[in-house]
Amino acid sequence: MLRNVLLYTMGLAVLSQANTLWSAETSAAETAPLIKCSPYLQAMDQNSVTVVWHTTRPSISWVNYQEKGVDEEPMTAISSTYGLKDIGLIQKITLKDLKPGTTYTYEINSKEVTKLEPYKFDFGAEENMKDKDGKTFTFTTWPEKADTFSFVMINDLHDDNAKHEKLLKATGADTAAFICYNGDIEPDKMNDNDMFTKFLNVPINTYAWEKCFFMLRGNHETRGAMSRKMHDYFPTKTDQFYYTFQYGDVFFVNLDCGEDKPDGNKEYGGLVDFDSYRTEQVEFLKKVVKMPEYKKARYRVFFCHIPPVGGQDSDLIIRKTKLDGTVEDSKVLDGDPWHGDLEIYNKFLPFMMDNKADLLLCGHYHRLFNTDYIQNGKVLPVLVNSNVHGVRLDVTPEKITYHVINQEGKEVFSKDIPARKKNRWKIF
Repeated sequence: MLRNVLLYTMGLAVLSQANTLWSAETSAAETAPLIKCSPYLQAMDQNSVTVVWHTTRPSISWVNYQEKGVDEEPMTAISSTYGLKDIGLIQKITLKDLKPGTTYTYEINSKEVTKLEPYKFDFGAEENMKDKDGKTFTFTTWPEKADTFSFVMINDLHDDNAKHEKLLKATGADTAAFICYNGDIEPDKMNDNDMFTKFLNVPINTYAWEKCFFMLRGNHETRGAMSRKMHDYFPTKTDQFYYTFQYGDVFFVNLDCGEDKPDGNKEYGGLVDFDSYRTEQVEFLKKVVKMPEYKKARYRVFFCHIPPVGGQDSDLIIRKTKLDGTVEDSKVLDGDPWHGDLEIYNKFLPFMMDNKADLLLCGHYHRLFNTDYIQNGKVLPVLVNSNVHGVRLDVTPEKITYHVINQEGKEVFSKDIPARKKNRWKIF
């Protein structure tokens, strides 16, 4: 996997200046600790996980790890591309061939590279980190089988760290298997410091060295200078922002919504191509719904920041259940749909309606909608979460229950989604 290409290239460009990696503008970084932050975990599954951390100066890095309580020499993982060890400011190292449901201890290591010439190399500081506030770094791989677990969804934080911390506590994120950030979490970032101060510092300082989170893009993550570097910070197994993963009996599909306005809108300056990108995901979905893992899963859960809305001339009904229990049938969620809503309605929704999706989780509207999409006897529960609530989802063999919770920890409402009957596969 091609890693840290932009940062690496920048480092090499400066290299020609007096055979040093540093210019006057970067002198402040020379005196800073080499390791900038504690690690955060990405792309975890039953057999692998990617450990990510950042350094203040270009470095090579490695991870030492071993099963907890096992008296053996630690294993070592590195990151390399085309036979060359990766050098950069963002360290991303994948630990492979792990055992399911197993706890590992680990430590991160980085070594500064100050000169890189043919046959001549200079190195600077070397640092390692193995604990957070005295607590040894550990993680537990996902179990091979799990029919009972919980996960948390948070969306539309818009840089609000105080709300972020409250929602993690309110939803009991410390007992969840993972956290999914469903878009518009850190909009309009302009530099690396923004990525930390407006989002990363919260998970890094609360749970992310031992528990995985997934970062899905909303429409705001596609804007600003950092939008083209987001994947460096939040790697996935497929190198795409759309992908699948499985935890226990649940098959998850993460979709990437793109922008909410037409590609030609003046706000984008002619720099986006999301209509084609969403069509690309149609081809992805054609393959997903044919996967044996999808068909055999007890539940199939989709994430997409922007909800599908539109097609007012169709036979699809959106049944909205309000907080007071009253029910309203409509063709729309809230006013006329925008371009992005219509694209997702036309391109993504048919795969969910026609292939027995059990739940779609969205955000974007900054309002709470507890809905069922109903069409020709088919029903798809769709939760559109607000920008002030968090969602905890509890999975059992009998049902998925989602709890919408406010920042004070009070449940606003909940809903049960029963498991489908065992003969559901006969239509495939």
